[in-house]
Amino acid sequence: MKEPAEVFDVGAKSFEMISEGHYRLTAPLFGLQFDVDRLRRDRHELVGELAVKCDIAGALTVNGVLSVADFNLSSARARQDRGKLLAARARVADDFDWPGLLEEFCQRVLGAERTGQPAVSLRDLPRPEAQDDLVVDGVYLPRRHPGILFADGGGLKSYWLAYALGQLNRRGFRVGFFDWELSGEDHRDRLERLFGADMPDIKYVRCDRPLVYEVDRLKRIREEEQLDYLGFDSVTFACDGPPEAAEVAAAYFRAVRQMGVIGSLHVAHITKADGGDQKPFGSAFWHNGARSTWFAKRTDDGVMEQTVTLGIFPRKANLGPRRPAVGVEFAFGAERTIIRATSLADVQDLASQLPIRQRMAHLLRSGAMSTKVLAEELSEKLDTVERTARRYKNQFVLVKGHDGSSRLGLLESRPA
Repeated sequence: MKEPAEVFDVGAKSFEMISEGHYRLTAPLFGLQFDVDRLRRDRHELVGELAVKCDIAGALTVNGVLSVADFNLSSARARQDRGKLLAARARVADDFDWPGLLEEFCQRVLGAERTGQPAVSLRDLPRPEAQDDLVVDGVYLPRRHPGILFADGGGLKSYWLAYALGQLNRRGFRVGFFDWELSGEDHRDRLERLFGADMPDIKYVRCDRPLVYEVDRLKRIREEEQLDYLGFDSVTFACDGPPEAAEVAAAYFRAVRQMGVIGSLHVAHITKADGGDQKPFGSAFWHNGARSTWFAKRTDDGVMEQTVTLGIFPRKANLGPRRPAVGVEFAFGAERTIIRATSLADVQDLASQLPIRQRMAHLLRSGAMSTKVLAEELSEKLDTVERTARRYKNQFVLVKGHDGSSRLGLLESRPA
């Protein structure tokens, strides 16, 4: 009876999950590495991109990679065929058990996917930082979650994104700009106009494919550059399908999640339908999937559009109170673009977007007024003004005049 051949010993092996949908089996003795990424279910079978590396002398490798291709981990036939391919390219003795190594790797991955991550006690998790937002001129951006800034075409949303990333970098954050629309040269010009010759350091990446296909490259760049915050411009061009499809929005946010626990701002467009200023264009999942959303609207000075006011209005805040709207003025010069804060209540085209409480407070800063006159100035019903005053008693107060009349004033300006 023929004795079975001794299996070639590859030494100690280690198996680990690198990230969600990414696993690795390593045998350092021969520089062996089985790496599968971008795992997905296709007709109930687990498929991913399998890359096999080794440093065996004489092996047919490209930059150390023996083979890389999509692979069905659920198929026994696929394991046999890939094992034969690896053996042929490695050009080692027949007793080097490539099929056995591949079988072990597949079983470990399938077991890990079935098991999933274990349950944890919420009370054992660390609390988020007290200040879990990054604030840029009054706009609150989640530090660890995605947010969306949406506006009509030409609404200066990309310009403001470059400004926000530059401001964050000047405060010590490492930031990245992932762009599907313009070019690096265009954004470089904007950056110098905004900040002058001493420009902040923004890591720029030009993207040509949908995010679900770019995510591996962008994730690697994020890790190599140790980025703290990301900007994506824009959602529509980064979609792998129509943005109004729920599955497209879901796939987009899954790809964003693969970047790790990191804050990001995604530029999006608005729908032309009624209420288009309430949610980003496309499926409702864009609004639902983001942790905060902001709507931006511009108004021009009418003189060669040299001065533009941008109103940034909060539409959603999952992680805290909804913040006040923010006014930003862009002053476009020959060489520089100056951005400064401005009051939206003073801009006729944008003031109507403000909550009535904010508009009331703006008018009352110059002194108390009768509720009737106040309602006329605001083009609101008298009942609405009085109800708002009663609701916010910590801000408004009824002031008695010398003639016995009653007027509404701000609490902080109430006479002692």
